[in-house]
Amino acid sequence: MGDAKKMITPWEAFIIWFDTVPLSLRKFLAHTFRICTTEDTAQMAIKPGESLERFRNWAITTDFPLRIAARMFYIRSVFDMVICHHHELFDQNNTFSGASFQDNILPISSKQWDEILKSWTGLRNRELTDTYIHAWASWMIQMQMEPSRV
Repeated sequence: MGDAKKMITPWEAFIIWFDTVPLSLRKFLAHTFRICTTEDTAQMAIKPGESLERFRNWAITTDFPLRIAARMFYIRSVFDMVICHHHELFDQNNTFSGASFQDNILPISSKQWDEILKSWTGLRNRELTDTYIHAWASWMIQMQMEPSRV
C-alpha cells in the first residue's frame, strides 16, 4: 500500500508563505490587518512588532475545520485588499487611514511590493482558493466523523 501524500492545510501554506516575507513587511501586514479588523481603537496604538506576534499566534491557532476555513477566508480577504491595492491604500510615507507606520516600520519599496504581490498571487491561486479551502475543510470534517479504526 502506497503512502498517501499529506495535504498541506491552507493555514500551514499561509504561515509558510508569511514566514518568508521580509520582517518589515510582515509587521506592516499584521499591523494593517489589526487596524482593518479591530473595533478596539486602543489596539490600533500597539507597536507593529506586537501586532505581528498577536496576528501570527491567532493565525496558527488550531481549531475545528470550519473555524480555520473561516479564518483563512478572513485573512485572505484583508491581505488581498492590502497587497493587491497597496499603491491605492498607502502613500509614500506608509500612511493608511491617518495611521502612520513610519516610526515603527521601514518603508517598503515598490520592488518589495511587486515581489510580495507575485508570491501572494501564487499562494492565492493554489492553497488559498475557495475550492482548496472548502475541500480541505470537508475532508477534515469527514475524517472527524469516521469512527476511529483500530
